[in-house]
Amino acid sequence: MPKLNVLIASENGQAKTIELIKKSKYLNKLYSTARIDGAVEVKFNTFKELAQKCKALKIDIVIVESEKWVLQGITDVLRTNLVNCLALTSYANNLVLSNNFARELLNKYNILTPQKLLYPSKFPVVLKSGEICKIGNSMEEIINIRKEIAKQSEVIADSIYLEEYIDGENFNLISLFDGKNLLSFTNDKLIIEYSEKLKEMLISENIQFIGFLTSKLIIKDRMVYNTGFSADLSDINLNIDFIYLLNSAIYQKLNEIHYNT
Repeated sequence: MPKLNVLIASENGQAKTIELIKKSKYLNKLYSTARIDGAVEVKFNTFKELAQKCKALKIDIVIVESEKWVLQGITDVLRTNLVNCLALTSYANNLVLSNNFARELLNKYNILTPQKLLYPSKFPVVLKSGEICKIGNSMEEIINIRKEIAKQSEVIADSIYLEEYIDGENFNLISLFDGKNLLSFTNDKLIIEYSEKLKEMLISENIQFIGFLTSKLIIKDRMVYNTGFSADLSDINLNIDFIYLLNSAIYQKLNEIHYNT
């Protein structure tokens, strides 16, 4: 495999994957849309202009680390212009942003989620809305939490719902999807079973993207519950060359990667 040119699409220069990229033996030249030590800065005004610059600079892989730009459609623009891009698409990002969207799909594929509550019969309970996730230990606390959220946004406060609290082991499962294969960074058989169901969901629902997705899980009594998704990679721990891994995803060869802790 030849050495590759990689661009990090970041707004603030705080790239989560920077060290993994720098120590890869397959890195040729590193570019970034923000100032990052050791990277050539690439400035742009539109996503289409960025795509054109990627082609001119012969950049092999773009890693998008700006959630704002994902929402604005950067992944779709880069892919349309035939630039290899690792990130959630704006559609796939609904898994992260909408608990209801994610819950509906998860339940469809028999992936356990905490029960949604109309009224708490016992405490604590979980209050959720979008990216909000808080614990309420009494009705008074639930009301106060909603009031505090309403000060920032009545719309978000009105969308809050209650969910059962599951007292189990919290686990963040990072997975890499290439459009047809899902590689999850775990050797736990129980979580691998969850991963297989997640793969079936992504493929069957045609949620096409190439990139990382983190499942927020709770494990209790050998049961795995999904409590939501994120794009967070802070817990990633690899014994695989990072750029080799990304290149395998680009060419839909993640099934050839065997992960061991």
